[in-house]
This record gives sequence, C-alpha cells and structure tokens, in this order.
Amino acid sequence: MKLLKQLIFFKKNNSYELSVFYNLIFQLNILMKIPLDRLNKELNSNLLFWMNNAIQPDRKQLYASISVDGIPDISAPLGVMYLSRVLYGASTACRVLETESFGELASISFKELKNFTNPKGGFYWAKNTSNSPIHDSENVNMAQAFVLYGLLAYASIKPSLELDKMIEKQAEFIINNLYDFKNKGFIDGFDENWILGSTPSKAFGTHIHLLESFVKLYEYNKSEKTVLLIEELITIILEHFITKDTFDCLHRLTPDWKVKENEIWAGHNAECSWILCWAAKSIKNEKLIDACNALSLNIMEQVIKKAFDTKNGGVYNVLKNNLPTEDFKIWWPQAEVVLALLNCYSISKDVKYKTQALALMDYISDNFIAENGEWFTEIFDNGKPNASIPIIHFWKSMYHTVRYYAEIKENY
Repeated sequence: MKLLKQLIFFKKNNSYELSVFYNLIFQLNILMKIPLDRLNKELNSNLLFWMNNAIQPDRKQLYASISVDGIPDISAPLGVMYLSRVLYGASTACRVLETESFGELASISFKELKNFTNPKGGFYWAKNTSNSPIHDSENVNMAQAFVLYGLLAYASIKPSLELDKMIEKQAEFIINNLYDFKNKGFIDGFDENWILGSTPSKAFGTHIHLLESFVKLYEYNKSEKTVLLIEELITIILEHFITKDTFDCLHRLTPDWKVKENEIWAGHNAECSWILCWAAKSIKNEKLIDACNALSLNIMEQVIKKAFDTKNGGVYNVLKNNLPTEDFKIWWPQAEVVLALLNCYSISKDVKYKTQALALMDYISDNFIAENGEWFTEIFDNGKPNASIPIIHFWKSMYHTVRYYAEIKENY
C-alpha cells in the first residue's frame, strides 16, 4: 500500500523522475504477483492428505468424516454431494497439476457415486452406514447439479462411452424433471420418487450450481441448447435472486419468485459474482457480460464494506443488518472472496481488488491450512481452529478448495 500511495502522489503532482517512477512500478509488479509456486504446493499437499487419509484400507471406499486429529468417523453418513465434489476435486487436480497421481481417488469416488443411483432417476441425497437412502427435499436438486459437475470433471481426464451416457442421462433428467415449465427455473421440494411435495421452492444454491454445471456441459458438448439454458439461468439469477439495493443473494424463493425468509451470506454473494461473469463469458454474450461485470463490482463493494475483518483478517459469512453475526471465519467464503476480488480486478484493473485478494490469500495460507494439507472448517477470530468440527465432513470435501487453486492457476 505504501508503494501505491507513492505512485498516486507522483501522478497527482506530475513531477517526478522517470527512473524513480519506473522503479516503483517494478517493485509493485513484484509485490502484486500471485504466488503460483506456493499455491501449487498447497494444492498438491491437499491432495496428498486425501490420498493418505480419506481412502479406507480396502481402497474401495472413502471415509465420510475425519476429525481435526485425523480420526475417521465410521458412523457418518455419506452424501452424494461429498462424493461428487471429491470426483471433481481429484479429477481437476490431476488436470491442473498434469499428473495421474490422484486418479485412484477419482476412480474410487466415481465407483461409489454409481451406487447412489436412484432407480426413479437422478441420484439419492445420501446413504447411512446400512446403505439405506437418506433424503433432503430442499437440497437434493443441488446435489443433482454437483453429480453432473463431477462427472464432467472426470470425463476431462478419463473420457469413456460410459461417462458420455451418464452425463447425457443426468443432464436430461435435470432438464426434464426439475424444470418449472410454467414459471421457468428449477423447483425444489421433491420426495425420493421425484413427486413434488406440499412446500415447493426455488433455491439459489440449485440455480447457481446448475449454471456452473451447464457451463461445463457446454464446454463438453458445445450444444446451442445448452447456451440457451445458460442464458436463461443467468437472467433468472440477475432478475430474481439478487436484491437491487444491497446486491445480496436471496437463498430461497417461492415457485412464482416471491421472497421467503432469508439469511445473507457474504460467501454466496462473492461466489455468485464471479460465477455469473465466468458463465456469461463462456457463451460470449456481450449484453450479459456487461450486466454481470457491473453487478460483480457492486456486489463486492458491499462484501468488502460489510464482511471484511479489518482487525484480524479474513472474511465473515453470515450478515444481519449489514454487520457480521459471527466471531469466526468459515473456510469456503475465504476462497470465494479471493476469486471474486481477482475477477473484479480483471474487470476494472483497479489494483485495490488484487491487493485485497493477495492479502486474503496470505491469510488463508497462514491460518486455514493445517499441517496435513487440508483446510480447517472454521477459524476463530483469535486465529485458533475450531477443533470440534471435523476437517472433512458431509458438506466439506474437495470443491471450494480445489476450485480456488484451479481458477487462480488457469485464469489469473
């Protein structure tokens, strides 16, 4: 920041020696470089944790939960989102790091995922240790998006006719069974037989992760039908899921787009901001690109203002009345805010965004990453991890962390 102030001073006064000015620019460029070597090491270390700890001794199954001390919980249920995210993470790491070292992890998660196939279509939400299905009507649709996402990532390293058929079948199931042909968008609230219950809704999580999955599907099949879906999902999120005054994401709406009770999450605000821009760019829709870019800057200005902990570092997640409600930081909003800030820098070229992103990257490296390579779930404001929460669990596997490294390496 000191260098930035000096540069601003020189620019305002319009009187400086070029040699001094260029030297400051050179120093600033060095300081503003993304530490790719460090991030590659962190990603590799993270994958080694999973290879060495998450695979059960029979090399056929994954543990569903492991404590901070490294003790597996063999009674924990296994979720399809957990497996799909491992499939995505291991596959993506193989591609990004140009290695086959983590292929076994991807293969195991793929084989386990197939056991979650629902004979009525799609995939079960979860199973207990007795192999009986567990259902969650509010979140099972989001899980269908992650299944598609994971399958597409696996196809990028191990393409096969079987995967082609599974991807096509899953995409068709989502479109034909979960889509609201009356009001558009995708409806949540189905039972295990995909019969709509008495309290249907429309969820931000379902829509944003379907958008992400359909972008990957478009990269895979280059279908114009997929482009139309992407355009529609972007438009729906812009029109219905983001407040016009505070630029917050709304988590759940009625089937006809009326607002239900909501919490404001800085993490979802940030994640939404960069995914929308990425999706619009993927289909080269200039109108949507402009709209998403402008929105992204507005969203992140609010996140910076309301969610940043300027004393201890890091970003809070849950907000109420424009203030944080927590005394701890959660792992995934840190990753999403970094990606959102880098996206803002790519849009605006305002160095404040990159400076903040780099500072948050340092905070993550210094505080969230355990000695074993995995990220802690929560960090208290005093910098100590919450050891009562497992280091991997039902909602935390290999999505936000691996995607953080992959996006930075490939796009910034």
